[in-house]
Amino acid sequence: MIESPKIGIFEIFSRDELYRIHTATLEVLERTGVRVEEEKALELLNSIGADVNFSTKIVKIPKHIVEDAIKYSARTVQFAGRNKKFDLKLEGKRVNFGLGEGAINILDYKTGSIRPSTKTDIINATKLADALSNIDFVMPLFTAQDVPKPVMPLHDLHASLKNTEKPIMVVDFGLDATHLINMAASVVGGRDKLKDRPILGMYSEPISPLTHGREHTRNLIEFAKAELPIVYIPSPASCSTAPATMAGAIVQSNAETLSGNVIAQFSKKGARFIYGADTTNMDQRTGVFSYGAPEWMIVNLAMAQLGRHYELPIWSTGGCSDSKVLDGQATLEASLSLFAAASSGANLIHDVGSFLNFGLTGSLELITICDEIISMISYILKGVEVTDETLALDVIDKVGPGGQFMTQEHTLKFFKKEHWMPKLLDRQTRSTWEKTGSKDLATRANERTKEILAKHQPTPLSKDIENDLDNELRKAEKKILQK
Repeated sequence: MIESPKIGIFEIFSRDELYRIHTATLEVLERTGVRVEEEKALELLNSIGADVNFSTKIVKIPKHIVEDAIKYSARTVQFAGRNKKFDLKLEGKRVNFGLGEGAINILDYKTGSIRPSTKTDIINATKLADALSNIDFVMPLFTAQDVPKPVMPLHDLHASLKNTEKPIMVVDFGLDATHLINMAASVVGGRDKLKDRPILGMYSEPISPLTHGREHTRNLIEFAKAELPIVYIPSPASCSTAPATMAGAIVQSNAETLSGNVIAQFSKKGARFIYGADTTNMDQRTGVFSYGAPEWMIVNLAMAQLGRHYELPIWSTGGCSDSKVLDGQATLEASLSLFAAASSGANLIHDVGSFLNFGLTGSLELITICDEIISMISYILKGVEVTDETLALDVIDKVGPGGQFMTQEHTLKFFKKEHWMPKLLDRQTRSTWEKTGSKDLATRANERTKEILAKHQPTPLSKDIENDLDNELRKAEKKILQK
């Protein structure tokens, strides 16, 4: 976690531009409106004074309702770990990093081949994230292709809850969220305790452009009422499901997430709503939704600035790539996107090291590499401490012109504190590097990943709690699969 970085917080809008983005968003919501496909949400919006057409399901939301919802929103969101030492406080410019979820394939770290992902792969990704010190929260990364598809999200969460003490965020695949909430509640001792120790959050999306789907809106309301962290953000592609202009795409994205916040806050005032967008572009040559695009990095910066303006906790993205393999492109795009997201001051940065091939393929080695990248970024963003002792006037005077600082007590005291030391990147001379096997970054990451998975043992659940969790899984599976 990076707490309140002193430097590197990029803001791309002037005060006037920020105001124009905000007022344009309010105009979209009041003039164009949004489509809401969940009947209870339509009734809720009608009851608070929105202009609801129950036939077309188009809802036009007045400015004052949008701004009231922003006022009601939680300014600080607790995102808890099974172990309190991993608790996160989402506010201000506290920056935290975690995995993503949704890859259907894995670049197998043992064979180097690509194959469908399994529940065992989720267990390994979770164990790896549990061990890496710069990963603050966990998402299952993969989707279990070896279980029945209707209950896949249950198994994704089941594997995660058993293999990490860090906060867990899951993706909303449309499954009734009450099952997921019940599973998390079984680990902490019930729903009331889950409110106090919210170890589970959900990432959900509206449908761009300007549509709130039935299942995801239902789950948005369910998580708001359960007082659990809910990330509800759009993922439009500029030139396809959002305007071609960056400003237009940002306005639409802002309208989609803020209208989601209206539904959340009027379902439960003070709902733990997390703001943001996963907006990128559709590549006009290939038609793909690009994960490594600089447009996505710009939107991350823009939405973080807007989120701070609204004083809402902020979601962001970094550490993923369009590359098909773990190569220079993968590390380039992962590094740049991580630095941009961290520099925005966003509170939860997901997809760290998770995805290759436009989000279809997961790589455990890329997670290990991104852990090192985050360590370096954290060092950069912490800034420079300026005190009488760090200004070092006495030691400069003592050494004087032509001297050296290697033998000074001041150097012994500060060299570890002041300077970053890599664990994975190589700084050997070429001759030493050759003597130790001439290993490139991918090879070193592969070896480090294998070492961690061989040695790290996550703190297990107690037998009673594990049985309760397994029972919740079986109950939910039975209910869903018998439909």
